[in-house]
Amino acid sequence: MLNLRTISAGLVAGAAFASAQCTIPTTPLSDDIPSHFRIQVQNASRPEVHNKYMNLFEAGGGDQHLFIGPVGEPTYDFTLVDGVVFNVRKNIRLVIGGEWSEIDHTTKLFSTARPDPDAIFQPTYACNPDTGLLQVELRFVQWEGEPLGGHICVRHSFDGSHEFRYDPPGNTLIDVNRECIKVTLVVLPTLDGGPSTTFSTVTVSSTSSSSSVVPPSSSSISTLTSTSTSTAPTSTSTSGVLPYTDMTSLGWRYIGCAPEERWTTDGPFRTLSGALLGSDTMTNEACMAFCGANGWAYAGTEWRRECWCGNSYAPTRQPLTTLVSLAKCDYRCSGDSGQFCGGDAWLSLYAKCPTGGPCENAVFT
Repeated sequence: MLNLRTISAGLVAGAAFASAQCTIPTTPLSDDIPSHFRIQVQNASRPEVHNKYMNLFEAGGGDQHLFIGPVGEPTYDFTLVDGVVFNVRKNIRLVIGGEWSEIDHTTKLFSTARPDPDAIFQPTYACNPDTGLLQVELRFVQWEGEPLGGHICVRHSFDGSHEFRYDPPGNTLIDVNRECIKVTLVVLPTLDGGPSTTFSTVTVSSTSSSSSVVPPSSSSISTLTSTSTSTAPTSTSTSGVLPYTDMTSLGWRYIGCAPEERWTTDGPFRTLSGALLGSDTMTNEACMAFCGANGWAYAGTEWRRECWCGNSYAPTRQPLTTLVSLAKCDYRCSGDSGQFCGGDAWLSLYAKCPTGGPCENAVFT
């Protein structure tokens, strides 16, 4: 068992004697770290990610996505159990799966309580590339059930953030538009639980048919306060009813069901990447109110509880206007089961109607 209090004291004491290169202890480290720590990201050749930190960001179904800030919640209470990184406060652990990219064959690293395959790490001693001091790194071992090897990387996402990915062993593919940068994960002890943090919040009041949103002061990513329990979405179809909510009375027209990156090979990450709002009481009214209040021209709901905004989208993401194309956007909204809020990497896409102009939904045949 690795005692971070001992390690931390040793690192501080050793600072006065730091040289160009530290001395690596020969005793191997345990794969258990019960003391809380923060995860730092290092790649000295890439200043855009070097010495940044892993943050948690609430996603659908109780999952937490992993980002390098400014997106997400600074997290100071990770632990390691049998090589698996846990966050006990949220009852989640780091896993790999979903959003596999056909371009570079990387896969999403995220955190969940569901039984997805674990990301397995081994603590090792190493020398800090900047200071030469001894540090503890989380060397990636494998994606559970897959061949040994590979590494963790990060790639540009939105609002200046980077998302975490898994790059398999022997992979030589590179996405020239969104390179996944290889990184080292470093254990930083937080013996006192880390500093207190304050997060931007949006309050949503929900009824069965509508939500009123108090929008944030800027069109940046936000976290919603919520008291409901969210579960993984179940795809639902309704015979005889088109799976979208008519928002023309509020000045928004439905364009169609747009694909996200998983179903395309065109490069962009999100169809809409201007702002994101997440809530366990999400409705289309809440999403349109949020995007409209912040001046965005397009809005879309996804995965029951996500709202995305933007001023443009790639032509390759233009939805089809066939009845069959609507089938992918059939997840019921978390805040109103009578509405549809996208699907699994499919976006129910709306456009703001011009003031005084026509406001008509697309026609599907």
